[in-house]
Amino acid sequence: MQLSKRENHLLELLIKNDMTLTAQELASFAHVSTKTIYRTIKRINEESSSGDIIISEVGRGFRLDYEKYLKESHEGTGERMDEAFNRRNNIMLTLLFKSPNKVRIMDLFEPYFVTDTVIIQDTKKMHVFLKKYQLKLEKKDRRLSIVGEEKNIRKAVNHLIGQENLIDETFLADSKNVNAYDIDYITFLLEFIEKKLRTSISYPYNINIFSHLYILLKRSREGEISEKIDNRLDSDEEELIKKYPSIYRVSKEVIQRMSGYLGYELAEIESFFLFQYLISSRLENNDTHIINKEKEAIELTSYFMEELTKLTGASIHTTEYQEDLISHIAPLLYRLKNDIVIKNELLKDIRLEYQTMYQYVMQVARKAEKKFYLSTISEDEIGFLVLYFVRYKEMQKRKKRILIMCSSGVGTSELLKVKVRKAFPDIEIVDVLSSKKFSKNLDKYEDIDLILTTIHFTHQTTIPTILVNSVFTKQDEERTKKLLGGMGNGATFNRKLQYS
Repeated sequence: MQLSKRENHLLELLIKNDMTLTAQELASFAHVSTKTIYRTIKRINEESSSGDIIISEVGRGFRLDYEKYLKESHEGTGERMDEAFNRRNNIMLTLLFKSPNKVRIMDLFEPYFVTDTVIIQDTKKMHVFLKKYQLKLEKKDRRLSIVGEEKNIRKAVNHLIGQENLIDETFLADSKNVNAYDIDYITFLLEFIEKKLRTSISYPYNINIFSHLYILLKRSREGEISEKIDNRLDSDEEELIKKYPSIYRVSKEVIQRMSGYLGYELAEIESFFLFQYLISSRLENNDTHIINKEKEAIELTSYFMEELTKLTGASIHTTEYQEDLISHIAPLLYRLKNDIVIKNELLKDIRLEYQTMYQYVMQVARKAEKKFYLSTISEDEIGFLVLYFVRYKEMQKRKKRILIMCSSGVGTSELLKVKVRKAFPDIEIVDVLSSKKFSKNLDKYEDIDLILTTIHFTHQTTIPTILVNSVFTKQDEERTKKLLGGMGNGATFNRKLQYS
């Protein structure tokens, strides 16, 4: 089996180490990103006729199925697997962009120097792929074309482009399908949208909108879409525009600018298509984008929080978290209703790192689909939801419980209480008491992390105790902080998970 340089290197690492390696370890050895590792493994496995050559073991990483590797090496056609994969993708993209126009088979395959047998095999595989999008690969007079509804054509293009990151410099350098001038212009349009709406569009929504605009440019230049698209809006769609007029105005302005860039007028409905993508995204700090109050979004958010609270045992059904989650659930619902797909590049990492939470969210999602009559919530969407609940659970770590003690339990201890609470707002001050009261109620105070006392405390206890000044000096604060290991409650972890 002949492989690309990158794939050979990856397989060599697995053969040489003869062990299970995580994506991070492989990335470190190969000096590439984990995303590149996942992409390379996916390509190797998809092109293998013997089944997955590289096996993913949950919680451990990846290992090589050596027998399948040997079988594939001996039975392979000698063609590099990444070449076959890229060839078919490029040919399908060409046909999709030009749809419904026909293209000569010779023109499609001639640059790849392949045999008639390979062309037949490629055609069969492309037919299977396109069928998933209700598209048909037609062959007539030695020409190929792809036919189907415009929305399905764009979905298929979006998926194929999603195999690579459009903004990835490597992809820009290697792909014949990407025009650098278009990339610059669409990047400008994204910045224009953010400026006009006074918002920021974060991952994955920026990639989604970027892909939508890029596909529109390519289809407009190479295909026939203007006469095929129905420009009529139904009553619900018109009502949506009335609800968010500022977002629709920006959408119209962007499409007008694209018409100027292309040199001809785009269909009026394109403004609404872009509008759909914008309201299905989470637009940060945008006051006009409040789908939060929709009853269905509130109910679905409450359902997820209640069910995940039961499954995880963490008290995550709070007003603070609910407002945050509604901001994600509301556009998610719109995506489901309008069949708008977002890709989650973090999905494999999320599955490996947060296995239990992933299963919990998947379980609740499947129940929610039936209860609320929803379309299937994709694994990409589930992955994003997992990050929210991992973060909420982490924020619910038990607060440190502290006792404050002095000889009488009044006066100096109350002053100390004020000082401690100011220095450590995240802790729980369980009680302010005298040493005598503590000695008489030992059972009551078993679950205590620390005792701060202004007197020499002689009673035998396993609870850490610090003798402090009644005014709680900076030195006292530092000693307390050191003993408790800091009061961050997972703040660093939470920042890491804030992807949108």
